Amino acid sequence: MQEHLIIDGNNALHAIPELACELKQDRSRARQSLLHFLEPLGAISDSLLTVVFDGRGGPQSVSKHRGMEGYTVIYSSSVEGADGVIERMLMAAKRPGNIVVVTNDSLIRNCAYAHGASAMKIEEVPKKLDFTIERVTRIRSRLPISKSNKDKFENKIPFPD
Repeated sequence: MQEHLIIDGNNALHAIPELACELKQDRSRARQSLLHFLEPLGAISDSLLTVVFDGRGGPQSVSKHRGMEGYTVIYSSSVEGADGVIERMLMAAKRPGNIVVVTNDSLIRNCAYAHGASAMKIEEVPKKLDFTIERVTRIRSRLPISKSNKDKFENKIPFPD
């Protein structure tokens, strides 16, 4: 059962203090910082990850973050807003039980519950990141060490005496 995290991007920008400070300076840079912060969830976990931001004044756009297959970024249309996109995704979901909506917005959290999904507060994301990184580290530490990785490093550059 593959988990699908849907993150309310603007809500996250305001809830994470470091990003909230950055948001005051440069909205685009703050968005990129959030996307970078979430990369481990998209890169090393088996979760699908979708970050939904309020639109940039145009039609809705959907793209893959840095070409990562399971990591999608959506900018809503200026008419619908991120909340509308998230609600529409919940209503269209074939397996809403696999969805976790990440937001501090109580209306969106209630919408998730009403459609059979679950919800998580933004403040829980760092714990999830830590857990994911720890789990992958444990798994990788159990893999057999290849001969090339097992050999000790030796400096083979000749230095004059």
